[in-house]
Amino acid sequence: MHFAEYVNMIIRRKNVFVGVFLTVLIGIGLYTFLMRPVYRSSSTVYVKKEDVKLGLTQAVMPAVSSAIDVEIEIVKSRSIAEQVVRTLHLDWAIKPSSSGSSCKIVEISASPKVQKLTLKMTGRDSYDVFDVAGKKMGSGRNGTLLCLSDLVLDVQLAGKQADSFILTRMPFSKTAEALRAATNVKELGTGTNVIEISYETTDAQMSSDIVNAVVQAYLAKSLGLKTQEAGKTVSFIDEQLQSIKGDLGKAENNLQEYKSSSGIVSLDAEASSLIQKYSEFEKQRVGIDLAKKRLEFALSSQQDDIANGKTYSPAVMQEDPLVADMARQLAALEVQKRSLMLQFTAKHPAVQNVQAQIDEIQQKIRSTYQTGVSNLAKAESDVNQRLATYESELRHLPVAERDLARYTRLAKVTGDIYLFLLQKREEARINKASTITNINVIDTAITPSNPVRPQKLKNLLIGFVVALVLGVLASVIIEFLDNSIKNESKAKNILGFAHLATVPLLGSKKGKEHDDLNLIAQLKPQSTAAEAFRALRTALHFSAIDRRQQVTVLTSAFPGEGKSTISCNLAITIAQTGVRTLLIDGDLHKSTSYETFGLNTVPGVTDILSGDVSLDDALQPTGLENLTMLTSGTIPPNPSAILGSSRMKDLVNSLRGMFDQIIIDAPPVLPVADAVVLASLADSVLIVMETGRVPVKAASRLSDLLHNAKVPVVGFVFNNKSFADSEYGYGYGYGYGQDDENVGKATWRGLVKRFSKWKESGKFRS
Repeated sequence: MHFAEYVNMIIRRKNVFVGVFLTVLIGIGLYTFLMRPVYRSSSTVYVKKEDVKLGLTQAVMPAVSSAIDVEIEIVKSRSIAEQVVRTLHLDWAIKPSSSGSSCKIVEISASPKVQKLTLKMTGRDSYDVFDVAGKKMGSGRNGTLLCLSDLVLDVQLAGKQADSFILTRMPFSKTAEALRAATNVKELGTGTNVIEISYETTDAQMSSDIVNAVVQAYLAKSLGLKTQEAGKTVSFIDEQLQSIKGDLGKAENNLQEYKSSSGIVSLDAEASSLIQKYSEFEKQRVGIDLAKKRLEFALSSQQDDIANGKTYSPAVMQEDPLVADMARQLAALEVQKRSLMLQFTAKHPAVQNVQAQIDEIQQKIRSTYQTGVSNLAKAESDVNQRLATYESELRHLPVAERDLARYTRLAKVTGDIYLFLLQKREEARINKASTITNINVIDTAITPSNPVRPQKLKNLLIGFVVALVLGVLASVIIEFLDNSIKNESKAKNILGFAHLATVPLLGSKKGKEHDDLNLIAQLKPQSTAAEAFRALRTALHFSAIDRRQQVTVLTSAFPGEGKSTISCNLAITIAQTGVRTLLIDGDLHKSTSYETFGLNTVPGVTDILSGDVSLDDALQPTGLENLTMLTSGTIPPNPSAILGSSRMKDLVNSLRGMFDQIIIDAPPVLPVADAVVLASLADSVLIVMETGRVPVKAASRLSDLLHNAKVPVVGFVFNNKSFADSEYGYGYGYGYGQDDENVGKATWRGLVKRFSKWKESGKFRS
């Protein structure tokens, strides 16, 4: 198909095209202007590459090394999403009563039976809380924790008095999953190790809060394993301090009381030396106990990681060169395993080989820790023996000095241990705080000021293009699904009759203007349509030049194909040649031709056949020279019986002697049998077919009926054919010009015609 044919197709299906185009464009416009603005916040973090030696796989295939993908999956993990939901209380949906009010949940903890709450503002910063039944549960203020039996609440409300907020508990797991799915995580560029974390929502402040919460949860998760053992050490020391703190106060009070009661305030040099030594070894025993606890914590962490399928990274005994070397080997193997897991499963031989090496090093670390625990146990036993020796020597002192030495030893040792534990606690805290992660936040999320959607101009432009494409597509689909006859060649092949003429599109106006179209051969003799009727008159004359052709019947497949319009204009065209012409309205079902000439429908054919009027009284002048009309008359109950009667045959024979040419406007063939009956009285039958109106099956049925009835069909005329879509043209405009109303106008139909001729000239190729 050529471009001009597509244009003509759209013209024919203009209603479909316009309908689809406007529907899509208006729909996109409404969606664009009615949707709530969507805001987007983002944060970028840099994941520092591990400073380890790459394995053979990474050296041969560096593209496989994609550890950043593992970090992206960690950010998008369910545990991160759940932590964000807990932090921001996203499992509580907030519905304000007015658009100008806002509610931010700072803290909320409710029993499972509390599923819905209503907060009503009673003042600028005060509110009442109601349960789902409308019962008041309590009153609170902004920034103040409200503690009730089933609810702990802290909110920040902004709005007017009497504004209300409905808080509804949402399923926690579904909320976390929805958050995880909506969080977008990607690497910026290739190989940059810079991750962008973004989130889109209709609340600008909430978008930035969620992104920052995701980043914080990600940082906390990355530090979790590294600070786990240090955290356990701090907790253990804190427990010991709480216990010793009470013992220290009691020991100092007992010492002061004994000094006051006994009068002895100091010890001799030997006793003081023993107590000092005893205190030093007691501190050693506490230090050994702390070191042993750290190793036990490390062994427990390693066991938990192995049980959970994780790789334990040693955080204890890093000063030991052997342990430090094993830590570096583990880091390298873990990077290699992550790279392989991007391409293979855990059962792949390459992955299993790396995992076997990791398991071997983990076993060596475990053995090292166990050896350390055994050595510390031996050292603790030696210290306990020395403490027992000093304890025995203190018993040999005099009674008064021995009691003072005992109180002094308890106070001295407890005080030194307390100071020692304070020092160790600070060291543990510093160790925990100084744990360095390989993740650095480059940009935190800020509250966006402009929405990312909708982009109104962009949406409208895209909507226009989409509407245009869908309109054309719908027109093409409807056109190809339509099996009606649209061109003369197809009609000729199906009907099996000659093509006599093509009548261009006259119009579809009503009333007086419609009657003018039926008289276009008289009113606009220089128009292209009048030339088409003259071409039809000539073709009809030469179609049966070797036999008499006085009575011509015009029929069609269906009503409304323009049969009456063509009958009137053909009769006018024949009368213009000076031939006495009679136009008979033979459609006894729906007569319309009489309206064209402003005549009455009675008396007419049926009135003559019934004997109510004479032939001379029924013939009515049309006001045009050489043209007379015989209307249908009174509508009978049995039109076919009347038209097939002998009286009708006699009437036609009588009219043959009075007129040179008789044009009979007959009913359509397929709905009724009247046309076949009238065709038997005619010398020639002319079929009128409207473009795109008659399906192929109907046209085949029409051809079969006329062939079987052996009526003298001379050909068919194509009606309602647009000027630009005509295959022939018959030299329209040659010597006559266009319609008066179109003279000098470069109409779009004319442009299509010019474009078609330009293509046919060979200057353009589709």
